[in-house]
Amino acid sequence: MNFNQAIAVIGLGKSGRAAAEFLLEAGAEVRVTDAASTPAVEKAARSLRRRGAVVETGGHTAALLEGVRLVVTSPGVPKGSLPLRFARRNGIPVISEIELAARRWKGAIVGITGSNGKTTTCHLVRDILAEAGRKPALCGNVGVPFLETIPKLKKDRTVVLELSSFQLEDSPSLRTTVACVLNVSANHLDRHGSLRAYARAKERIFAGQTRHQWAVINHDDLRVRRMARRCRGRVLAFSRKPLKEGIYPEGANLVIASGGKKTVYANIEGARLPGVHNLENILAAATIARSLGVPGGAVTRAVRSFEPLEHRIEHMGERGGVRFVNDSKSTTVESTRAAILAVPSPVILVAGGRDKGSDFRSIERLLLERVKFASLYGESRRKIASSWRRFKRRGECERFEDAVKDAWAKAEPGDTLLLSPMCTSFDQFASYGERGRAFKRLFRRIARS
Repeated sequence: MNFNQAIAVIGLGKSGRAAAEFLLEAGAEVRVTDAASTPAVEKAARSLRRRGAVVETGGHTAALLEGVRLVVTSPGVPKGSLPLRFARRNGIPVISEIELAARRWKGAIVGITGSNGKTTTCHLVRDILAEAGRKPALCGNVGVPFLETIPKLKKDRTVVLELSSFQLEDSPSLRTTVACVLNVSANHLDRHGSLRAYARAKERIFAGQTRHQWAVINHDDLRVRRMARRCRGRVLAFSRKPLKEGIYPEGANLVIASGGKKTVYANIEGARLPGVHNLENILAAATIARSLGVPGGAVTRAVRSFEPLEHRIEHMGERGGVRFVNDSKSTTVESTRAAILAVPSPVILVAGGRDKGSDFRSIERLLLERVKFASLYGESRRKIASSWRRFKRRGECERFEDAVKDAWAKAEPGDTLLLSPMCTSFDQFASYGERGRAFKRLFRRIARS
């Protein structure tokens, strides 16, 4: 790759800063632009200016982009932003930080994407590989830039990449040793415009593969199964049901079916991940491990010792006989469906935030069966409420804290008070983690009262 040219970096979040620092080190003429001017952005801008970058904050200008030959964009940058419109109009290539890093990294890459379950599956794969002595590195959409990780690694290490649709759509030549699509359901339609376009972005994870790489697919998801027909890599499937070829569960055993024979690969008795969706995450991680030649014993040990991640169906404790569960990471309807099915009913649900173009009607039947009351908050509260024609056991609050207090007021002994928002946090919080921590503080306050 030619670094002796002007390259623009759009966005000064973690991935943008990592891209700018890498390009400066490589000798490129670096120009950086960010629409925000928060203290964190200004601090990063000052650091990059000292190293020789041209940086603008608080808005974008076309002047900064004149003469640029490549644009590196951050995942959260809107497609309609001035820099990306300028690049399209002038035929300037646009790539992600992931793509830039992948062009440099020569070692093995395990890429994992899907609408739900990516983070848990990535952590499972990381732990399984570590148990097998492979010394993996986890980065990508988990909050650690790929470019930031590379300098710390030797080429014999395996990189486990969590990949979002935003990252994949700007990673045209990404080639993974193993690529996995967990599932595809309506998500980020405010960005992609349609489920079909969103699914195409996910499918790009397979685009750079050859017959020497592995494509791991969820046989139970029809959209993913259709992707397998177009894969150039070797397909290895997993399913919750028996397969003629692939990996599936028989009781606590994970079984490999191949060539008319079946063998036990691993045993997951004692796993502490609740819900059917987590069984799929375990199956995906085990199938990836199998494709990499990892012994089943490492899968067994890693799965049995794996603890649920923070903000993902995280049981916090009880107060007055009411269970409190933090599932702030659930920003889709399907992930909230999985959470409701994974916890004891009746459920008092706290949901809301900023909508991503979701169809909230699809969960109404489950609410009627398992949810006693839904406390809705934030920008999306009215849209969510109006989408439910039959489920009327609900309340609306503008502020998150008031919605949690309302939910607690409705709760009785034996209930589960579940934060599972179906929406992003960005109307009132900087991240789902910040929202989850706010929920924990409210729980501690309630527990002391």
